[in-house]
Amino acid sequence: MVSKEELIPWVEKLNAEPDKRKRNDIVADLCKEKGLKIGDAWKLLKEAGFDPDVSPNGDQRNNDQSCNNQGNSGQESKKVPVLVSHKTEYEKYRCAGLVLTRKPENYLVTEAQFEKLKRDPWVVVRK
Repeated sequence: MVSKEELIPWVEKLNAEPDKRKRNDIVADLCKEKGLKIGDAWKLLKEAGFDPDVSPNGDQRNNDQSCNNQGNSGQESKKVPVLVSHKTEYEKYRCAGLVLTRKPENYLVTEAQFEKLKRDPWVVVRK
């Protein structure tokens, strides 16, 4: 099985690519390298934090005003390692472009994502 740490570089490649066809090529390369099926690869990438509805500059493509809103000052933010989980009744919970589980997991997030996670009452954050 592929770990989330192994998928982080792939998620970063996908987040940097605005063209959906090229994103499919990136995922195809991941499948070849890791021996995955295309559907399984997309599922793992989404669980690792890839959000296909966020454009490369961090803006939302849809009008979802839930937990995914992130302020973007136009400059690259410093990454912060955090241990994050959620306390909802659901198995997975999405916030700040991450898919969280009830079991605490390590994430490398921007400062803006970190602030959003800290403000969400359903998210448990340990730095």
